[in-house]
Amino acid sequence: MGYIMEKEQSFRDAAMNYEMAWKYSNQTNPTIGYKLAFNYLKAKRHVDAIDVCHKVLDAHPNYPRIRKDILDKARSALRS
Repeated sequence: MGYIMEKEQSFRDAAMNYEMAWKYSNQTNPTIGYKLAFNYLKAKRHVDAIDVCHKVLDAHPNYPRIRKDILDKARSALRS
């Protein structure tokens, strides 16, 4: 469901669906965490995106792209 909302560019609704998936995966699935952080970023929820990125990177330090694609962008958006 989150994927469908994301494709329709309804990032807030997509984030809500990914939040449920993230919760039910005990916040351990890096793919769901990536998608959640991505949708938070698109919905301009930068602090939430950063929090999820940190959780993913704590559990999976070498998870590809999350640092460059989301974490760095969310941090720079907060600074501007």
